[in-house]
Amino acid sequence: MFMKQVKFFLVALMAVVMGMSVTSCMNGDDNHNVTMTVPVKYNYSSFLMGDGTTKLVPTTELGLLDGTMFIISCQYDQSQVTANSTSIPVTLLSTPLCIDPKGNETLTQTKTEPTNPLYSLDKQQSSLVYYDKNTIVLTMPYWVKVTNSSVEDSEVKKHSFCLSYNPDEIESNATKLNLYISHRVGEESVTRSNFTYAYRAYSISSALYQFKEKTGKLPQYLVLKAETNSSKDELKDENGETSVEYQYAFTE
Repeated sequence: MFMKQVKFFLVALMAVVMGMSVTSCMNGDDNHNVTMTVPVKYNYSSFLMGDGTTKLVPTTELGLLDGTMFIISCQYDQSQVTANSTSIPVTLLSTPLCIDPKGNETLTQTKTEPTNPLYSLDKQQSSLVYYDKNTIVLTMPYWVKVTNSSVEDSEVKKHSFCLSYNPDEIESNATKLNLYISHRVGEESVTRSNFTYAYRAYSISSALYQFKEKTGKLPQYLVLKAETNSSKDELKDENGETSVEYQYAFTE
């Protein structure tokens, strides 16, 4: 199960940029080290994979983390992994990145109007991957202000990414579930001429429940929709909403 999960993320995470990648480090027959970057759930001294059973256990003391969902980059020895392995020792390659929704970002049935666009929803620059059947992890590029060649924490905290769906849109014969991303920025208008990435893990269980209630089945596709503008940090007067489809990776 673990290797099947790793294979899935090897494919799904190839589109994720800014350090989110998965590579096999097989430099010769005697090198069994594999490097991967995956979304996980924090479980005190370890991380839980999306299969619900496989634990990734850091070989050094983890310490207390503030959050539930994280992206980790790690390395493990493939020779120590068997088909029945449920606990895998890993070496962390960087500080775990918390991807919990902030404040009011959790999924709602009411769309929040965006104040600013995303930079893009193009699959070359953004992505959707699955942690499990109810949890998606989004990578979203957005416009930011850069100060002294860096993006300050105070700038990042001004941005929120609200996710919503409209149950009234779901027809009995629907095969696609629409999810709306609304990028909002607080306080005064400033010049934002660079872009960076936001990573969020959203539970979509309520939307999936509503979809199945109305159609009798799970969706075949998830459709992400958002106002985008790759030219400047302004909402377009028209034709600003773009969309991208992802196959829903789970069946009954």
